[in-house]
Amino acid sequence: MARSDWKRPAEFSAPEGRRRVALEVCYDGRQFNGWQVQNNGVSVQDTLKEAVIGLIGDRNVEIVGSGRTDSGVHAYGQVAHAEFDVCDIPAKAFHLGLNALLPYSVRVKRSWDVEPTFHARYSAMAREYRYFCRTGIMHDSFTEGLVTRLKEFPDIDLLNSYAETVIGTHDFTTFASARDICPSKVRDMYESSFSWVESMYGERILCYKVCGNAFLYHMVRSLVGSMLEFGARGDSVAAFKDALEAKDRSRAGKTAPSDGLYLWRVSYDPDEYQWFEEKYGH
Repeated sequence: MARSDWKRPAEFSAPEGRRRVALEVCYDGRQFNGWQVQNNGVSVQDTLKEAVIGLIGDRNVEIVGSGRTDSGVHAYGQVAHAEFDVCDIPAKAFHLGLNALLPYSVRVKRSWDVEPTFHARYSAMAREYRYFCRTGIMHDSFTEGLVTRLKEFPDIDLLNSYAETVIGTHDFTTFASARDICPSKVRDMYESSFSWVESMYGERILCYKVCGNAFLYHMVRSLVGSMLEFGARGDSVAAFKDALEAKDRSRAGKTAPSDGLYLWRVSYDPDEYQWFEEKYGH
């Protein structure tokens, strides 16, 4: 899917007299009912908004994220923009002021001025997610709700053979929730791989990394759950590829839990994945 085909508004600049400041945010998804403002729980978006209001003393504030995360999903590098009437607080000082007002479950890692044409969602060129799994029959007080627990790890080489088939331009209907409302299920995937990482406690953790231009509702969790399920059975890479190409939700495995998923990074660099367009002809 060429970048020119992405469904974006023709105009998403800040209105005259309004200012935008970009925020890189991390948060513990266990403490929130997702990113987006909800009627039935605390959201990251609303928590950030109230902090900005407290900092600048004006309620005419809008917070927009690069993407939404569900309840229980975490972020290490979510990017949002705060839009408000022009004030004289330096952008680089915003994160310090906001962190003094925010709960420890959400932190602003850095803040910077952006042009009025910058939009946290529509200007994003790529989003990277990571999913973490551990093994063990017992709950772990230090990782519960932050890492998904498996009975055992499937063969990582087999998992990577599945992951490699995800790279490229595909219709991901098989791995989209029935509640996904996007008319097109075609997405570009730049990276997809499994690797071993070590926790701060010396435990071996299975990490899935996937990066693409955009993602469907529950797509990453469905991919992870399906690859783990296929791997546990020892299914061939051809079987996984057939499921992807079938564009049939019933061919997917069980959707993985939310607790192991992190929005890891958002890229606004139009040249970072230029190789993808050259390789795949976009």
